[in-house]
Amino acid sequence: MEERKRVPALIALKQIIETTSEFTGKAFFRALVKHLSEILDVHGVWVTEYLEEHYKLKALAFWLNGDYVEKYEYSITDTPCQDVIENQDLCHIPDKVVDLYPKDTDLKPFGAVSYMGISLKDIDGKILGHLALLDNKPMPEIPEVYAIFKIFASRAGAELRREIIQRKVIESEAKLNRLVNGTNDAILEFNSEFKITQSNQAANEIFEVVNKTFIGTDIKTVFDYASLTQLNSALLKYNAANNTKSTLHLEEPLICINCKGESFPAKINISSYHFEKHLYYALYIRNIKDEVSNKLKIKELNVETIMLKEKMNAQQFNYIIGKSEPIKKCLDLVIQVAPTDANVLILGETGTGKELFAKAIHESSGRKSKPMITLNCAALPSELIESELFGHVKGAFTGALTSREGRFSLADHGTIFLDEIAELPLPLQAKLLRVIQEGTFEPVGSSETKKVDVRIIAATHRNLEKRIEEGKFREDLFYRLNVFPINIPPLRERGNDIILIAKAFFEKITKNKALYVMPPTTKNLNKLTTYNWPGNVRELQNVIERGIITSSDGNFNLDSILPMPGKPIPDEAENSRILTSDQLLKLEKDNIIKALNITSWKISGEGGAAELLNLPRTTLTSKIKKFRIKPVAIG
Repeated sequence: MEERKRVPALIALKQIIETTSEFTGKAFFRALVKHLSEILDVHGVWVTEYLEEHYKLKALAFWLNGDYVEKYEYSITDTPCQDVIENQDLCHIPDKVVDLYPKDTDLKPFGAVSYMGISLKDIDGKILGHLALLDNKPMPEIPEVYAIFKIFASRAGAELRREIIQRKVIESEAKLNRLVNGTNDAILEFNSEFKITQSNQAANEIFEVVNKTFIGTDIKTVFDYASLTQLNSALLKYNAANNTKSTLHLEEPLICINCKGESFPAKINISSYHFEKHLYYALYIRNIKDEVSNKLKIKELNVETIMLKEKMNAQQFNYIIGKSEPIKKCLDLVIQVAPTDANVLILGETGTGKELFAKAIHESSGRKSKPMITLNCAALPSELIESELFGHVKGAFTGALTSREGRFSLADHGTIFLDEIAELPLPLQAKLLRVIQEGTFEPVGSSETKKVDVRIIAATHRNLEKRIEEGKFREDLFYRLNVFPINIPPLRERGNDIILIAKAFFEKITKNKALYVMPPTTKNLNKLTTYNWPGNVRELQNVIERGIITSSDGNFNLDSILPMPGKPIPDEAENSRILTSDQLLKLEKDNIIKALNITSWKISGEGGAAELLNLPRTTLTSKIKKFRIKPVAIG
């Protein structure tokens, strides 16, 4: 008999690794048995999974005499495999295996003469299956074959463990999916950034989702404003209790908004949990529209009707405080232009309340039932403004994981308020001009043209004509926006309006903060009217809030609050007075504080304190540290 030709061990090992390394699962097992059989020159190889409850082995792959044996399963009783499974070790029968196991009815048909098997174990030692060879001739003991056999038994065991774990995960997910999607309640999971991460089928049905999912959208889109406020408050209390194992039930129903913009009341339960060090919340939402009584519905409609009628009948804007002639003229202009669709350009210094006048125009127009969408053109980097204005499609740029509607789409049939329009980059000015002229635009990354009907109200504190001369603003865009200009007067030109606004701020702040402070005295109010107010209404609000915060013995404090005592006319003696170095330092410090307050602590960039003081940013930063100037809470 010729001696069996053997492939050198290292070469055999390399060949098997190369022929199996690219596979996993069933493909791996099939590649393993085939190539083991060919390289080790044996009649058959099979790898099995142990079915302990049935005392059987089920072949994951079986190669015999040059072909695969499909769907092979057998009882291990009275087979050589029984010794492998029960003794949990390698079993080698070099010859006459049929004589040793006469009750194994498969050995003779397979042409088996010799056998070798080894158990496949879990990491805790539990038997998962086995890997076996059989040959139609004697199989002598060859150390290299043993080594290769054990190496690939270990690899097969690892792959079988992975397969079993994956199978359990799939089964678990299927069970959970049946449980989650078997309920009639909507379930929305969202993360600590309030982005929805999962939703069940009931959520898609209740919120009437069509051709899209909730995933990646903000949870606030499913609630009205009041309900979102309630939800935020409930979450703050829930987190403060630091009990993520309990479920929070909201006693009062919240109002949800479906994808068609229709509202419905819902009972809400909240739970939370941590996964991979991240916090997640689950909202359980039950639509109780049918449970709400008709009486309650009628009452809500009546109240809403009364409020709308009162609002329509009241030809005033209670959030714009003032009785001075300059303000009355501005309000007259609002009433004139509001019913039209003319574009409006609101001009005025920083802090004069330009957004309030934009709101007044919108709420007095025929578009008041539609949204007023706001964008501060100076608040975003130039590369993000285009996406904010016109939206983008999925994949338009890095980070664009989903498509997003822009502000113009959201403002369709309504109003868009573009604050600080002078800061809009020149390339986007051309795109804005097209929207004004044609009512069309393309989202970022899309070739689809969208058409909108939007009224534009723009505002700026800058001199746009000067910006045009500097080449920073398009002249044609200026004329398109400047159809109906409204100049908001600075606070220093509004006389006794300063007192009215100061009193209103005082009442609002003390009420919101639940503080008891005596109102400003006549002396305090007179002092306010003599100040120049370079920061206008916003600066006045900050001063009133600081006066309340620093109050002592319940008395409103204005001492040392104003950056300047007022607008006294210096006399000749004052002009000739020599200041000490300490006085000069105090004057410099007060001047820096004044600039920081006016710019709301914006240190650098256009409109920043450094620009206002004509100082380099680094110099201003050093002086702030030198004088130990710290930010003061501003409203």
